[in-house]
Amino acid sequence: MLFSGKNIIVTGASGDLGTAIIKRLICQGANVLAVDSDDAGLSHLVAEVSGAGVLEIFVADVSNGEEVLSYATRAFALWGPVDGFVNNAGIQTPVRSIVEFPEEDFDRVMAVNVRGVFLGMKHVLPRMRDGGSVVNMSSALGVVGGAGIVAYVASKHAIIGMTKTAALEQGPRGIRVNAAAPGPIACRMTFKLADEVFAGSNKSFAETVPLRRHGTPEDVAGLVSYLLSDDSSYATGTTHAVDGGFTTG
Repeated sequence: MLFSGKNIIVTGASGDLGTAIIKRLICQGANVLAVDSDDAGLSHLVAEVSGAGVLEIFVADVSNGEEVLSYATRAFALWGPVDGFVNNAGIQTPVRSIVEFPEEDFDRVMAVNVRGVFLGMKHVLPRMRDGGSVVNMSSALGVVGGAGIVAYVASKHAIIGMTKTAALEQGPRGIRVNAAAPGPIACRMTFKLADEVFAGSNKSFAETVPLRRHGTPEDVAGLVSYLLSDDSSYATGTTHAVDGGFTTG
């Protein structure tokens, strides 16, 4: 019961990573407000999740300031000060070179992946308990480059910069702000990207990592649980890889 009585917000809740994170937190006793723009996905999540904790859902677009303020306010109204925040919502676009990349696709990715993380911290941090923890979901591609996915790479690099800034600002309150950087995880987003990158072949991203396998959403959930917990009480402003060694070389 690592998070018994703790109040945690998770965005991007109905995706593969969000679902795995929430399942773990609920089993560890947390009260979780699950946020996503996909109403049907949230309803499916409710049917899947069970445990000692309490699950509440909230439909919101993380790129909309008023809706972000609404979910932050809702969490506070439900349980009081927030103890943990997992800024997980993110999107990807089809693979295109920079010179062919549509401006509207670039703007859409930055709106969700960057503006969403910024707005989340802007509105949740004032409602967070001193000593709380924020985990921003970056990526292995926030550490290295990746051809054909300029918006995604730029957005995930930006998240690491915002994480460092927030850690400096919130340190005096004892609030820790860290980034998780997953590599090739067995989830819908990874497989969709692989279909484009390796089209016409039998290759997969698993071949690009030293461990020669995809990670699992549960691998990411384990890291997030650690970063939210007191076990990481002296870690802030850092980026933690869970990528099978993808960024080692």
